[in-house]
Amino acid sequence: MSTATQSSDLPHLEHRRAAPPKVADEYIGFNGRFAAALTKHVGSMWVVYFTTAFTLAWIALATFGPLHKIDPYPFPFLLFLGNVIQLLLVFVILVGQQVLGLAADKRSRRTYQDAEAIFTEVSKLHDHLQKQDMILNRGVALADPQPHPWIQERKLRKPPRVKDQYVGLNGRIGAWLTEEVGSMWAFYAAAVFQFGWMALAQVGIIKFDPYPFAFLLFLSSIAQLILMFVIMVGQDVLGKAGDQRSEQTFLDTEAILHECLQLQRHLTAQDRVIVKISEYIQANIPEGHPLHAELGRPPASEPTAR
Repeated sequence: MSTATQSSDLPHLEHRRAAPPKVADEYIGFNGRFAAALTKHVGSMWVVYFTTAFTLAWIALATFGPLHKIDPYPFPFLLFLGNVIQLLLVFVILVGQQVLGLAADKRSRRTYQDAEAIFTEVSKLHDHLQKQDMILNRGVALADPQPHPWIQERKLRKPPRVKDQYVGLNGRIGAWLTEEVGSMWAFYAAAVFQFGWMALAQVGIIKFDPYPFAFLLFLSSIAQLILMFVIMVGQDVLGKAGDQRSEQTFLDTEAILHECLQLQRHLTAQDRVIVKISEYIQANIPEGHPLHAELGRPPASEPTAR
């Protein structure tokens, strides 16, 4: 069969030749590349080691060393640095959750389409075998096809998406917060706000919050606390969507195995009929007839006995 024929018979094969959806593919544009770089370099154990070593070294130098006069206990400048970085990283985490959700949704659609294509091809095979039944057995079905009940039920269910898990008033609020805050623009806004506040306080425009910017740290701590709960809501939603996808994939696999067993039974039933037809022809045609020699010839894969 030519390639063109195969493509027309199985259009889903051409569609799925593209690479499977990956998380990295969701980082598009400048903001996406910047977020990917942050996620890649910050989300590693080396950053954990560096942060731990830096914090402990700062505390030691501020307690017993040259930093004692600059940042004594309770280390306000260290706390200030940590607070600024934490708030910015919270937005990076939210961006990462958004990207994970988008990639997961694309994978879910791809898996759904793959299973749908498999069921379509299996249905064609069943139809083909039933037509052969009519020829081999004069219209009497050799095997009664019993489709798996999930095949019909899944047509009423679309692939689970992350955003579908946000239900009710609380869900809509959670979805809005995740969508609005989980972007690099929110990261830029937080950075500009914090550094702008510090600059205005240093030049004396914001007079009520001099260094170490106690009110700014207070606002930052409140924002971090709220956004931490938003992150946990997003994790719960990702988990629910993942559970539904896992259940759907399990049922798809079970239905595919069921259909394969049905095909195997059908083919076995046809084998018995074909054997009986061959035996009947060999028993009733003349000895010198060409068909008799053709039926008695061994298959091409089997060597002829010498």
